Amino acid sequence: MALKPRATILPRRLAGKATSASKVTPIPKGSDVTARDQLSVIDGQTVRSLRQTNKIVQALRLACRLDGTLSTAVYDLVQIANSGLRVRAYNSTDHRFNYEATVVAHGVLSRMNTLADYTKGYADRRPLGSVLETALRETVLTGAIAGELVMDAARLPERIQIVPFETVVFKSRGDGTKYPVQRGITPQEINLDIPNFWIIESHLGADSPYPRSMLEAGLPTVFHYMEFIEDMRRVTRNSGHSRMVMTLNAEQVRAAAPEAAQKTEAAMKAYMEGVREELQNVVSSLEPEEALVVYDVAEAEVFAPKGIKTDYSQLLQTLAGMTATSLKSHPSILGLRLQGSQSLSNTESLIFLQVAAAAQTAVAGFMSRALTLSTRLFGVDAYVKADFRPINLRPEDELEAFKVMKQDRILDQLSLGLITDDEACFELDLPPRAPGAPPLSGTFFRDSASQNRAGEVSPNQDPMGRALQSDAPKKGGGRSQ
Repeated sequence: MALKPRATILPRRLAGKATSASKVTPIPKGSDVTARDQLSVIDGQTVRSLRQTNKIVQALRLACRLDGTLSTAVYDLVQIANSGLRVRAYNSTDHRFNYEATVVAHGVLSRMNTLADYTKGYADRRPLGSVLETALRETVLTGAIAGELVMDAARLPERIQIVPFETVVFKSRGDGTKYPVQRGITPQEINLDIPNFWIIESHLGADSPYPRSMLEAGLPTVFHYMEFIEDMRRVTRNSGHSRMVMTLNAEQVRAAAPEAAQKTEAAMKAYMEGVREELQNVVSSLEPEEALVVYDVAEAEVFAPKGIKTDYSQLLQTLAGMTATSLKSHPSILGLRLQGSQSLSNTESLIFLQVAAAAQTAVAGFMSRALTLSTRLFGVDAYVKADFRPINLRPEDELEAFKVMKQDRILDQLSLGLITDDEACFELDLPPRAPGAPPLSGTFFRDSASQNRAGEVSPNQDPMGRALQSDAPKKGGGRSQ
């Protein structure tokens, strides 16, 4: 029995503003939104201060600013995972592809991505690509994506606001379900029991309602790695470089002291300490090109450390490999691999792509729910499925052979009537068909043996292709081959 479509109407209280809070929400009108961009904020942080935060997500956010390895791992995951969003809609009743609803979903994205009213001054609306970057980054750091579909005054979708998941707390309804509230940004907690707010978890365990960050297990190794780097820096500064040693002749300094300093032993001690500090300040502030000129009361000597220096290379390489692996990356991805074959790097790259694809799942689920509600608010009885384009490390030019093979397969399905003309346009990333274009689905237009088959094109002629996918088929195949 077909389901009866219902009109989707949201409460009026959700119109015109966001219910959830961002970092700018509690700032009074007209006040500056400060940015902690001072170098001392980063330079003063140590591993000990990161441990003292006692908050996993907060420590990850700070370490992502302080540690280059963790920052690179997060940045690489986000950039690789952000391969481009694709959306398609299906009927809510028979679950068939709905091209009109897909056009509406794309229109919603365009509405969020572009500015329509230029009379309101600065528009605090982020482009879709920037929103997806933030969503992927939050998924990597917190293990979930939480956000709200913000409505305009007409209760139509306007933008998406991503909120930090660590500010969300679940409350029980008493019937086995829960709803979220937001704490820590405004003085009062914000009830987010609203239909246009969603939380999509990544790799949620059955033993807890809260997800864990995929990088949580890497924190102890990151701390160990950072401590080791700090220790190496201290050792190098203490005993790895030559030093300027100044020797003062105590008897000559005493003889040159003024009469007031020679009256008491305390005055003489203060005078000699002042001479030593003055000479130390002069030597410490010398630039490499400046000359040092002293009287015969002082002697200058360059002290160079002698002895066997500790070799940290093997231990550093081991710790680097452990750190990269614990961060769901690999030494080849983070530039830490110093040994090993090319095939090992290729295997690590493939595993890394699978990890990046895992971060896409939660964001795609969030966008599916947001766009489904958006299309239904426009009166379309359909649901939207969003996903990311497949991740591929090859340049676009080298993928041309694979695209020809894909096109050949889709056109074969279209010829057999397995897909509709609108589905074929979507799969081929083409705009809507021109008005009056003849329908091709099920016409067997691909039966001609004179068609240029994709099997005549080899996808693995370039060096990267042979290295990454040496076992790929050399022909596209098909019914006529």
